[in-house]
Amino acid sequence: MAAASTARPARGVLSLAPAAVTAAVVAVVLDLVYGPWFGNYDARYALLWARDLAHGHAPEYTADFAPTPHPLQTALALPALLFGDAADDVLVLATLLAFGALVYLAFRLGSELFSPWAGAVAALAVLTRPALERDALLAYQDVPFAALVVGAVLVEARAQRRSAAGLSAAAGGTPVLVLLAVAGLLRPEAWALAGLYALWSWRDGTPRRRAAAFALAAAAPVIWAVSDWLVTGDPLHSLHGTADLAIANERRRSVSDVPFWTLQYFGYALREPLVAGIPIGLAFAFFHARRPAILPLAVVAAMVAVFAIGPVFGLPLIRRYIATPAVLMCLFYGLAVAGWALLSPGRARKGWMAAGAVAVLFSIAYLPWHYRELATVERRLDRDGVLYADLQQAVRQPAVAAAFELCPDLTAGDHRPMPFARFWLGGPPGTVSTVEGGASPMGDMLLMPVRGPSTRRIYPPSEFPRVRTPAGFRTVYENRSWRISAAPECLTRPPS
Repeated sequence: MAAASTARPARGVLSLAPAAVTAAVVAVVLDLVYGPWFGNYDARYALLWARDLAHGHAPEYTADFAPTPHPLQTALALPALLFGDAADDVLVLATLLAFGALVYLAFRLGSELFSPWAGAVAALAVLTRPALERDALLAYQDVPFAALVVGAVLVEARAQRRSAAGLSAAAGGTPVLVLLAVAGLLRPEAWALAGLYALWSWRDGTPRRRAAAFALAAAAPVIWAVSDWLVTGDPLHSLHGTADLAIANERRRSVSDVPFWTLQYFGYALREPLVAGIPIGLAFAFFHARRPAILPLAVVAAMVAVFAIGPVFGLPLIRRYIATPAVLMCLFYGLAVAGWALLSPGRARKGWMAAGAVAVLFSIAYLPWHYRELATVERRLDRDGVLYADLQQAVRQPAVAAAFELCPDLTAGDHRPMPFARFWLGGPPGTVSTVEGGASPMGDMLLMPVRGPSTRRIYPPSEFPRVRTPAGFRTVYENRSWRISAAPECLTRPPS
């Protein structure tokens, strides 16, 4: 008995080994190929808010152009702070590991629903999507969110298979809702999925299980609302702030835009060969794999519906919001390429094999364009790396630090460098703002991009901040990308 009980945990650990190895290999390869730099704007704010908490301040959720706070991302940023200047590298690495886990989960889900070959093709498709790689390399919270949702779908798919085989009577139940509750602290679409799942499982549950299911489904939105209320006094701050930011950034937020941009964003995420191949997979599923296809399609439909009704509440239409449904649609590309293997020898099998070959040939023909898209991702990372490395160098200069100590009121020409500058300056909430859109008045110090090769792509002429340096301000430091100037009283320390 003791030997058997010892063997069970060992088997559990071994069962996780393929996922861990896949996640690590994918993370290392992407790191070596692209050499990630700093996390994106939202990730930097998560680090900034985590540091505010660590220093006893309320996170500055209401800063000029502050993004939507994601409670779990901020919580995970807290331990990353222990690594000092490498905190952003920790967040990027964690996101790359989540992306590797997502690739593995796509394989497992495709294998569970259809076949290992379909799963392998789906995983390869996820791994090679330029948009998904970019999101992982920039540490967007949408990547671990997608992994959690796909993981929940996999747990439910396995439970349904066992139930159909008479091996268990219960569906995925609590594990599914736990995964969705965690995902719901990264993106609110998981709230809808959890609520729908709790309703769907109502008929099979006891009163106690029903209460537990709805408690889990409500956990994420309640935690999110409470955290918003504690920080800002508004339990719906994330909703209101996201809507206000969409207006300030002039993002798409019209209901009439939904049909076109839903399809367009799927196209951006999947690219042409998959867009052409997925309908083949959907047709195969309709004729030969209808039952297993229902689960992922239901999740896609629910998430697209949440995306579509967002503008009703003033929320923007952003490509990353389609990332998780796009990952699930990769399953049907795998089915287009390898679904024929599920059929018995005969005319139908040959026909679907030919259709799969067409899908593969289209992907092969597209390889030169695909390579250029991946190269574009690398150029974007390199370009942004130069810009923000120069910003870090600028704000870390002793003269700049001394001026900021005297006058902790730095104004940026636009919002993009704000969280980076405050993090590297070590300033508390309220010390860095922007005059963009009249958000804040001019402070005692001014941070402006410098026109040149390093800033031209980020700040094209139409977007270059049109901010006049106040009279009397003197340059404290300037490099190829940034200029920091300050009022005279910030440059001379008064006598003690």
